[in-house]
Parts: sequence; C-alpha cells; structure tokens
Amino acid sequence: MRKLFTIAALLCLGAVFAQETGTIAGKLLDKESNNQPLPFANVIVGGTTKGGSTDFDGLYEITDVPVGTYTLQFSFTGYQTVEIPNVVVEAGKVAVVDATMGATAAALEEVLIKVVTSREREEALLIEQKNAIQIEQKIGAEELSRKGVSDATAAASKISGVAKQEGSNKVYVRGLGDRYNSTTLNSLPLPSNDPRYKNISLDLFPTDIIQNLGVSKAFSNNQNGDVGGANININSKVFEGKSGFKVSVSSGLNSQAVEKKDFKMIDGANWIGIADHTDPKLTDLTVYAFDDNLAPDQSGIIPLNLGVSLDWGKKYNFGDESSLSMFLVGSFSNGYNYKDGSSINFNNDGTFGSSYTSAEEFDYSNTKVAMGNFKYKINLSNDISYNTFLVHSNSQKVQDYLGTKPDVADTDGELARVVQQTQNQNLLYVNQLISKHEIGKSFDIDLGASYNLVKNDEPNRKRNIFIINTDDNITRLASGTPRNNSRYYHNLKENDLNAKATITRYFGGRAKDENKGKITLAYNFRNTTREFEAIYFDYNLPSTIVIDPNNLETTLNQSGLDNDVFRFTTGFGFADNALDPFTYDANKAMNSAALGIDYKFSEKFYASVGGRFEDVKMEVEWFTNLTNSDRDNEGPLNIDETYFLPSVNLKYNINEKNILRLSASQTYTYPQFKEVAPFIYEGIDYLESGNPELKPSDNYNIDLKWEIYPQSDELISASVFGKQVSDAINRIERISAADRNFTYANLGDATIAGIEIEVKKNLYKNETDDDKSQKLSVGGNVTYMYTNLEFKDTDKLENQGILVTGKDSELEGAAPILINSDITYRSVNDKKEFLATMVFAYQTDKVFSIGSNFNNNIVQKAVANLDFIMERKFNDQIGIKFKATNLLNPKIEQVRDVPQEFVMRSYQRGINFSLGLNYKF
Repeated sequence: MRKLFTIAALLCLGAVFAQETGTIAGKLLDKESNNQPLPFANVIVGGTTKGGSTDFDGLYEITDVPVGTYTLQFSFTGYQTVEIPNVVVEAGKVAVVDATMGATAAALEEVLIKVVTSREREEALLIEQKNAIQIEQKIGAEELSRKGVSDATAAASKISGVAKQEGSNKVYVRGLGDRYNSTTLNSLPLPSNDPRYKNISLDLFPTDIIQNLGVSKAFSNNQNGDVGGANININSKVFEGKSGFKVSVSSGLNSQAVEKKDFKMIDGANWIGIADHTDPKLTDLTVYAFDDNLAPDQSGIIPLNLGVSLDWGKKYNFGDESSLSMFLVGSFSNGYNYKDGSSINFNNDGTFGSSYTSAEEFDYSNTKVAMGNFKYKINLSNDISYNTFLVHSNSQKVQDYLGTKPDVADTDGELARVVQQTQNQNLLYVNQLISKHEIGKSFDIDLGASYNLVKNDEPNRKRNIFIINTDDNITRLASGTPRNNSRYYHNLKENDLNAKATITRYFGGRAKDENKGKITLAYNFRNTTREFEAIYFDYNLPSTIVIDPNNLETTLNQSGLDNDVFRFTTGFGFADNALDPFTYDANKAMNSAALGIDYKFSEKFYASVGGRFEDVKMEVEWFTNLTNSDRDNEGPLNIDETYFLPSVNLKYNINEKNILRLSASQTYTYPQFKEVAPFIYEGIDYLESGNPELKPSDNYNIDLKWEIYPQSDELISASVFGKQVSDAINRIERISAADRNFTYANLGDATIAGIEIEVKKNLYKNETDDDKSQKLSVGGNVTYMYTNLEFKDTDKLENQGILVTGKDSELEGAAPILINSDITYRSVNDKKEFLATMVFAYQTDKVFSIGSNFNNNIVQKAVANLDFIMERKFNDQIGIKFKATNLLNPKIEQVRDVPQEFVMRSYQRGINFSLGLNYKF
C-alpha cells in the first residue's frame, strides 16, 4: 500500500511539474519579400538556453519553456536582431508569436523593428534556389569575397559545369562556348564589347558591383531562346545596411612581371588607359603622319598593381512604406602580367609552320568603373529602379616572338623576330529602367527597358618582322609581304535597345499560403545594330633593309617614304579607294511572345510549362578585299527564322530537405556577326575570318537534379544532363603554310551528356549568437562530361576550304572532368572577424582546336590552380585582405599527337599577390 501511495505521489508531482512548462510557436515573415516566409532565422528565449530556428515555411516551435515572461529574440547573420518583450508562457499552453520583418519600420506589438535583408548571402541564395521551380545556381557577393574572386568571369567559373577559357575572359558551360551562352544584367540583355565575341567580357564587372551572379543551365519560357549552354545573369548591387562611405585600396604584383626590369610597354599608350587617337591620322599615303615610335617603350617601369574603390550608399525613408535608396560605386584597377614560352605550328606530316622557341608577352590592363543604382519604393506594392553603369577598359599587350617563319627566315643562320603591339579599348554604357507593380492580391506587372552603347577600338596596332643573321648579328626588316610591317586601326560601335513587359496572374493569391500557381504572359523586344570598320597601313618594302630594331624611325620616316625605301599601301593597295576602310554593318532584330503556367498540384509537386515564339532577323553587309565580299555580287546576308520553343520544369518535394527537379527545353543558336562576315583578323601567330555559309543551330536540352538541404547553409546535389545540338557551329582550322588560319563552320551534330555533383558542408559550426561564432566549411563540385561531334556534309565543307580529320571529335573547350573545391575557416568575435580560404580548381585535357587537313586535334593539357585568401576585420570600420592566386603556377601546354605528343604552345602565368585595406566612414 505504501508503495502504491509513493508511486501515485510521484506521478502527481510529475504531472504538476509537467504543467509548469509551456510552448512558444509562430511564423516569421519577410516584409521585403511580400510577406513570404523567412526561413533559418534563429529564435532564442532570452535568459534561457531554449531556442530553435524557423523552417522553410518560416515556422518555429520551442517546447518545454518554463512558465514565465520572456523576451523573444529573432536573429539571422547579416540581419539586425529583433527582440519582442513580454511574451507570457503559461503552463500547458502554446504562446503564439508571429512576426513580420522588413526593411522599413514595422510594429510588432510595442516594438519598432528595422531589418535589412541581404541577397548577397549564401544562405539567402540557397533559400531562393530551394524555393524556385526552375533550376538555377547563384553565387553571391559574400561567397565571391570569401573565394577571392575579382570579377564575374572568375565568379562564373566557380559554379559546377563552368570552365574559364585559358587566355581569354570567356567561359564554357557544359562544353559549349561563347556563341552558345548569353549574358544579362538585372535580367536585361547585354551586348558584346568585342567584335570577336557574342557575350560581353565578364571581367568588365568587378565584384564590387555584383550582388549575385546566377547561371541558368536549364531553360524556361522567361528566357530568350538564343542560348544553349547557359544564361549568365549579373544582379548589380543595391544599397543595403547602414548609410556610409567606404574606401578600399590594394596593391600587388605578379611574380614573373616584377622580375622584368625592362618591362615593355606600347609607345604612345598611357598608364591611365585612355587612347589619345582612336582614328588614324594618316589621310595621304605620301605623308608620314605618325608621331609615336614603332619600337616598344622599355623605360623601366615598376610593374606593381594598384586598385582603388569608392562606394557610397544611403536610404531615405518617407513613412512606413515609401523610400529612396541610392548606391554609387567608382573604381580603378590595373595589372601587369608577363609570360615567356614557345609557340610552334607543327603538322601531322612533320612539317613546321611558324615556330617560335621564345614567345614573350608583356600585358598591362586597367579598368575604370562607375555605377549608380537608384530605387524608389513608392509603397509596398510598387517600385521603380534606374541603373546606370559605365565601364572603360584598356589592355596593352606587347608580344615578342623569336624563331623561324616560312618564306621569311627558315634557313640555317637566320631567325625571325616578330614584334606585335596591340592596344584594345572598350567603353560600355548601360542604362536600365525597371519597374514592378503589384495590383491587388492576384496581379503583377513587370516592365523593363534598356539602352546600351558599346564602343571598341583597336588603335594603332603595330607589327614588325625582323630577320636576324645569327653569324654576324645583323638585323634586317623583312620584305615581301607588305603585311609583315604594318599599323592597324579598327572601330566598332554598337547600339542595343531592349524592352520587356510581363503580366502575372496568381491562382488564389500572391501570398505563399494562398498561392496555387500563376499564369504569365510576356513580350520581349531587342534590336542590335553594329558598325565596324578597319584599315591597315602596310610598310611595303621592295627589299630587306638593315635596321636598328630599337630605333625604327631612323629609317621608317618621311625621308624614307620620299626616297622609296618603303611606301604605304592598304588592304586596297594603291588604288583610288586605298583609304577606304574594310567594313561590315549588321542588324539583328528579335520579337518574342511567351506564355507560361506554374501550378502547385500539391504541397509536394509543382510544374512550370510554357512556350515561346521568337522571330529573329539578321542582316550583315560587308566590304573587304576577300573573295565573295563584293556587295554588288553577293549582296547582304540575311538570316530570317521563326521559332516555337517549348519548355517544361517540374519540381517534387520528397520531404522538407529533399527535392527532385526535371527540366526539358528547346532553344537555338544564331551565328554571330563576325562569324559570317568575311573579314580577316590577324593575331601574332594566327588568322581568323568569318564564313557567310553559316546557319543557326537547334538545341535540345534535358536536366534531372536531386537536391538535399541538410542545414540552412548546406547543400548536396547531383544533376544528370544531356544536350543535342544539330548543325553545331565550331571554330576550325584551314590549311596554312605558316600561321594557323581559322574560320567557322556547321561541322555536324553534337551530343553532350554528363553528371554534376555539388556539396556545401559544415565540418564544424559553433554559433552562440550573431556576435560570436566559429565555422569550418568545405565546398566543392565535380562535373563529368561526354561530348561527341559527328561530322556531316563533308563535301560541302570541302567547298568552303575545310577538310575535317576523321569522322568525329570531342567538342572544342569541353574538359571531360572539372573540379572546384574550397575550405574556409571563419571566426567572429564581437566586431572582429577572421577568414581564411583555400580554393582549388582542376580541368582535365580538352580540345583546344578541332583538327583539319589531316592534322589531329590540338589538345590543351590538364591544369590545376590553387588560391589562398585571408581577411581580417578589426572592427566595423577597418579591414585588410591578402590574396595569393595561381600558387601552383602550372605550365599551360597545347599539344598535338603526331603520333607522339608534340608541344605547340607552352607558357606559365606566374603567381599573383595582393594586399588590400578598406575603411568605412
């Protein structure tokens, strides 16, 4: 009986104690995202060890909270902490506390709250990725800084399936290069700044102005159809956080450039990178009108890199709903680089073209950026933004090659020395007007328009070829071909107009708990016009002359011109139209209408289906001295196509942390202006010209992706993808006795298949609050690709002067295996922060150039890169950053199997070091 009484007493006592606790639960919403749930926020019961976090639906629940009155704290790294006092917990009851956070003051019972939402954070971008129906990967400013990324090219290359093209600022996405990709800024199209490419140079966008960068490798009805690899969208920074002014200064060096005491620069160019004369002064072939030296300047500069950046932001609030935010950025950066290697044109039959056993390159580049973002929030439902962006970039390259060259110096006792000096200047001016309007609970209207201006100048490119007698060390200026010694100018101007309008009707309502889907109707317009002209001034020598290579003007001057030591010719020789430039003018107009339906069949299954009609017209006219370039005989080239492009995107939530996605679409690829215009561009050891026989490609794409989200800042994903490209456009080599001669052709049909695996994982994480935390994390992605290009219509190709080798090939630029990985340690203690990151990247062997004329493919050998970044913030105002990139300094090699490997191109880029200081006022 006593035992029964004791047990009963204990049960009663336990019941009493059980009733002395309660539960706090609720939902957290983000006012800035139209009251969408705000996941992964920390929720702490003040004065206790109790707490939790919100889930993907913004819900939280904290159980077993002792009875009492508490202050509830909501926090999220990068957000301002929110405290809600006087939360009463009663025994056995649930205290429901719902909160809404926003960038403007919001009443939470008796507390005024201000929260700034950041779209630069890794966690925030993972949330967007998880919630989206379409497949897209984004990398934000926070991750870019952590990985030491300096521009958008490097940013894109950190995403799975994306590889940077060595020696350029272009990227390959899943084996498809520049012509198969597209670039947008704030979802509006951008033109190219370089006549050789379709897409703008991503290195024009320093990370100072990037909020995040998204890569869409699967397509939907809301994207333009001229894409096959990926659309790369750069979202420019908008003002977030506290008002203030920030100054950043950095300096650095390249390990190879700093050792060159006689670093060569172009005479007539300048440090600030603004060309004085982009048009030729010469207007009479009998007058020597050049006042700069042909020989490079070797005055002995100190090749130290410099970077300066200024930014300012402020937000004005007009009541609870209206505000004006402004963000201004200005920056200057430059860099010196040097590489020395070899460049040898070797054929399968054992013969040599131009073969330079010494190939030196001196590079100086700089970029000036000015950006202004202005956003006026009329109220919670309407806003309008104006973005203006000005970039001026200048690159100066001196190439000094020594070896042999057919028909110039290919006998015993003779060497050929080729010196080419190229200055390239780009100006990009972007203006965007974007507005978003929410009408009631069910309608959205998004409007956008942009005007973009591009100017590209290559002023006064200089080329000289010398013949060196190794027995007596006498140097002569090469004769024979007038182009051996020349000056070259080209100017490009492009105007690009864009407009878009999108109307969205929600089923049930815009709010997440009401929304069953939506229907979207969109119209897009784009019109691009290009004017391009170029002219050569060749030094036509009747015979070789002995000359001082460092003082060419002692011979090549007005006196030499008057005494017939040489005379000027152009691409049209000495004819009456000799001073007429080579030209091509082009126009491309696109009109499209798109219809899309997103529908939520259940809490687990979502579908987005749509179609897009696009009408595309392209016209190109040219005037050069090449065969079939006479407008009277050929007339303008016209390509006129109409497309219907279906797309399907499916999403299935297996559970809260696992998602399965499927995407299928059809797209197309138009040839680019310069790919069809028969105009020859001459590099130091190659030629390149367009092919008017090109036609568009059709692309068929499919993706299957599985995503796992273990924690708010963790991700594990695997993707299987496939592509079929009919009439694939490729760059291919024509037969040439000396330098490599490239053109473009529809070589056949391409098949691409692969798998991508991505991991973001915390090895150690200790976050007591926003002011004190430690984290050790790793990230990585691996891509395996199979690519095959099956040649077809070989008889037609032969008529274009192209003789393919074999029956098929891997795709140019497609590395079968890509690996990116990083490990990061981050420590925060009050206002102090320390960060250290090691970043590794690896690409296997890949085709650099598809073989032709019985020559095998040229293959670029595998390359590994290792970077180290360390950052220290001493307080809210002062911080320093150290970067060391390309630590392995691998040898870049291009080889041809003939039948054993023969190295055709070899060089190293050197290690780059930089140290920066930033100060916030």
